[in-house]
Amino acid sequence: MCRLLAHVSPTPATTQDVIGDASCVEWQRLGRLHTDGWGTAWLDGDQVRRYRDATLGLDNPDLTDALVDTPSRARLTHLRLATEGLATRTSNTHPFRVGDIVLAQNGSVTPIERLRAKVTDAELARVGGDTDTAMVFALIMRRHEAGEPLFDAVTATVAELRREFPTAALNLLVLSPRELIATHANEGAPIPLELFEESGLGDDLPVDHVDHYYQLSWRRSEDGAIAVTSSGLTGDGWNRMAPETAVRIDLDTLEVSRRELRQPAVA
Repeated sequence: MCRLLAHVSPTPATTQDVIGDASCVEWQRLGRLHTDGWGTAWLDGDQVRRYRDATLGLDNPDLTDALVDTPSRARLTHLRLATEGLATRTSNTHPFRVGDIVLAQNGSVTPIERLRAKVTDAELARVGGDTDTAMVFALIMRRHEAGEPLFDAVTATVAELRREFPTAALNLLVLSPRELIATHANEGAPIPLELFEESGLGDDLPVDHVDHYYQLSWRRSEDGAIAVTSSGLTGDGWNRMAPETAVRIDLDTLEVSRRELRQPAVA
């Protein structure tokens, strides 16, 4: 249960350039609920870089710098609210990385023991961490390294897991040197209301969290830049991503491909 934010742009830009100062401040303030670490990954030339921190993102100057001072043609950022029973440490902090591919998730897959049985020890060790997200990433990489294009590997894995784990929430952001992929797959997933209550935030709980916690939204700027975010931002111009869908954004052309997740992604 986390918050996701990403942008792609025709030329290097900060996330603040793409979504505005007020929205950047508002998104970082989501760290008042999502207190279990943060991480970011970005395109540096033709390489993907990553930084993770298991401490609080709220008011963290390094997170602020990532959002407002370090331009890139593509960046994803993540605030973590750890699933109960999963340790808060750097190795479990998103985004996870294998080679030049990184992945971050909002959601959970339970029972985790059943998911773990689908992944080998070697596959999980390569991803690092012991969370459900790391296991999902390992399954995606198994398909991708067997020859499937990354978008096919992501969507086929998500569709398969949604069939086997119907209450799973699998909102993913996946970044490679060529593409940003977002999946919006969460119908039937329970909203973590007990965690909201335990936070003690009361009326300061971020907007849309009770009714639309797993909603992903997007918007496109006049220059072609695209942003994707979890719920919690109140600015204008956001469009809700359709349920059980995935998009792929080509980082060179900014062309967007869309796919339904209810049908098999690969014949």
